[in-house]
Amino acid sequence: MHKRKYSTKSILLSLFILFGFSILQAQNQLNKPPKLVVGIVIEEMRYEMLLRYWDSFGENGFKKIINQGAFCTQTHHNYLITQNGVGQASIVTGTYPNYHGIISDTWYNRLTGETVGCADESKFNLINGEISMGNYTPKNIMSSTIGDELKLATNDSSKVISISLNPVSAVISGGRLADYTFWFNNHDGGWITGNYYTDTLPAWVKEFNAKGFQEVYMRRNWASMYSLENNYKYSLPDDSDFEIGFRNYRYTFPYDLSYLRNRSGNFKYLKYTPFGNTYTKDFAVSTIVNENLGKDSFTDFLTISFSATNYSGELFGPRSVEMEDLFLRLDKDLEHLISFLDNEIGLENTLIYITSDRGVSDVPEYLISKKQNAGVFDGAKAVTLLNSYLSILYQEGEWVKSYYSRQIYFNQQLIDNTGVDLNDVQNKVANFMVQFTGVANALPASTINATNFESGINQKIQNSFHQKRSGDVIINLEPGWIEKNGYVTKSGSGYEYDTHVPLIWYGWKVKNIRIDRPTEVIDIAPTIAWILRITSPNASVGNPIFEIIE
Repeated sequence: MHKRKYSTKSILLSLFILFGFSILQAQNQLNKPPKLVVGIVIEEMRYEMLLRYWDSFGENGFKKIINQGAFCTQTHHNYLITQNGVGQASIVTGTYPNYHGIISDTWYNRLTGETVGCADESKFNLINGEISMGNYTPKNIMSSTIGDELKLATNDSSKVISISLNPVSAVISGGRLADYTFWFNNHDGGWITGNYYTDTLPAWVKEFNAKGFQEVYMRRNWASMYSLENNYKYSLPDDSDFEIGFRNYRYTFPYDLSYLRNRSGNFKYLKYTPFGNTYTKDFAVSTIVNENLGKDSFTDFLTISFSATNYSGELFGPRSVEMEDLFLRLDKDLEHLISFLDNEIGLENTLIYITSDRGVSDVPEYLISKKQNAGVFDGAKAVTLLNSYLSILYQEGEWVKSYYSRQIYFNQQLIDNTGVDLNDVQNKVANFMVQFTGVANALPASTINATNFESGINQKIQNSFHQKRSGDVIINLEPGWIEKNGYVTKSGSGYEYDTHVPLIWYGWKVKNIRIDRPTEVIDIAPTIAWILRITSPNASVGNPIFEIIE
């Protein structure tokens, strides 16, 4: 009897130890970070496009990712100047332009009197001993990025790589400490980097370029995937008047890319087609394989920005058949990329997020045809009239030194020489500018500096304002109004169509959940930092989205 009692205790003890070991093993697995984080940015994808194209998507692209992942439905960019470089910086820094310093794609440097591109370093790039045009660096970012913090946390053992057809997207999203940043070379259609990162392309990149995928894609016709008569029900007709298409060629399907290649003498038009996105996906796959991403105990970070949606959208607009066709093909590219990641690394080891750098406005002429308030604001003309007004009010002179992204920069030397009060000029200019049709309001820098706005459009203006880089007066246009700059439409406002973007989390330990509470793009970086158990970017003001993890 005693022996039997002793055996029962032994069995219970063994079960208890086994159960405890199982819990410990499960906890260790739960605490195990992803081996690879993949950030996918689809440029100029406003949230409503997911809803509009939903029925036309396949089952294993956007639908699978959303139906199995964590879907944040109310994610916004909470600042005024929603442009490419600004959005990319906000995603990876977890903060607003007033901290990370990328206030717009281009601004005016008062000290040098020069125009500054947010990622431009110099005109010339020296790679492989050859000089080429166009060099880009992340030096204008004033705060750290999630990639930077990952490199610091692992003593450079983690790899950080960014890829995009668009050099600004690639450079800004990579941050200051990226191992490599690759972008598209218009001249030969290959992938290139800058001498900020290295003076020699990796051998595998040279081999990839030599395979000539760019030649293959530019010998194709871009025709619609489906019949134009029975599909694309949520887009305007193919021969819509609200497009400019490929100038001096055509704006209806099909497009002979060989003709565009011969006409331009280079490969730049690949960026304007869905094959540009496919080419980006192809290179991303090659990057993962050749750089052995996700293969060791240190988490790696790869950002992929699909830019054809941006380039093509500027020619055709967000409601064109071309744009819908481009997204349907991108849906298949995502399907292939997700499948590859699952086979190569395992989705249980890969954390993926998908978002956009900004939305985009409808073509104003289209809105006008639908009896909406819309139009095109001529900033250059308005500034000319403003300068005449100030010359009459004070004295003859060049009062406005520069104008970019609805920011007016004064001639500080002239103001100093005349003894005019700067705050007085700023206020008078703001009052003058709101008289123009299409201008909703204008804020002087003095007001932005002296006031803490807690909501509304003025808060977005303040979030876009950086005292060293922003203008003396910032203009906000009315909803539906844009500055075209030669294209059919543009992004750049603080309104819903420019700020509301998708945010989807997928893979690793992401649970299937729909999150309808307000979130922001600046929440992405701190969420990744929380998951990886590293420091958030140093100027981050976003909040981790705790609900996405099981």
